[in-house]
Amino acid sequence: MSILSLECSVAHASLALHGSASMQCSWTALRNHDAFLFPALQEALRVLDDEPLNVILVGAGPGSYGGVRVALAAAEGIALVRRARVVALCSWAPISEASGCSVLSDAKRGGWALRTPDGELQVLSTQEVLDRIKQGEDIRSIESSETLAKAGIHLQCVGLVPTAQSLIDYWLRLPHAVQQKLTTLPAQPVYVRPPHITHPNHRPWEIRK
Repeated sequence: MSILSLECSVAHASLALHGSASMQCSWTALRNHDAFLFPALQEALRVLDDEPLNVILVGAGPGSYGGVRVALAAAEGIALVRRARVVALCSWAPISEASGCSVLSDAKRGGWALRTPDGELQVLSTQEVLDRIKQGEDIRSIESSETLAKAGIHLQCVGLVPTAQSLIDYWLRLPHAVQQKLTTLPAQPVYVRPPHITHPNHRPWEIRK
C-alpha cells in the first residue's frame, strides 16, 4: 500500500511517503504553508512515479486554519488524478493514543483544547486544566513551556510536534474495518469550537438598493 501523508496543522510541517517508494521532508511555515507544501508534493509525486497511490492522510488539526485547508485542498486535487482516497485524521491522535495521554493546546479566548486518549475533544478553562493535572491525569502539550507558564500551567512533556510519519504509523495500527470506515467520511478540519460562518445579507441575484 502506498500512502502519502501531509501534516500542516503546525508551524513545523511535514510530508511523508510510505510504500515501495518512500521519502520524508519537513519545513517551518507560519502563514505560507503553500509556498513549501507544493514543492514537497512535486518531489513526492516524482519519487512515487507510476506507482499506485492508495491513501492520502491529512492531519486535520486542531491547529493552523490555513495550513489544514491548504493540505486538504492539495490532497483532494491529487486524489482526483491518482484515484486515491483522502482521510482526515486528528493531528493529535497518534500522540494521545500511542502513549495513553491527553494532549493540550492553547485554544485562544482564554480556553485550552484537550484531547483525551479515547478521542474526546473539549475546551477547558485554565482552572479545569490545573484541576485535572492535580488529579494525576497524564497531560502533554504541543505548546512551549513558556506559553504554558504564562497561564500557570506546568507540565513535564511539552513542545510535542505532530508529524506526517506519525499519521502513517497510526493509520497502519488501525484495524482494517476502522480504516475502511474512515475512508467513507468527509475529509474536513477538526474544530475545537464550531466554525464561525457568516451569512450574506442578500442573495447573489438580488439588486442592492
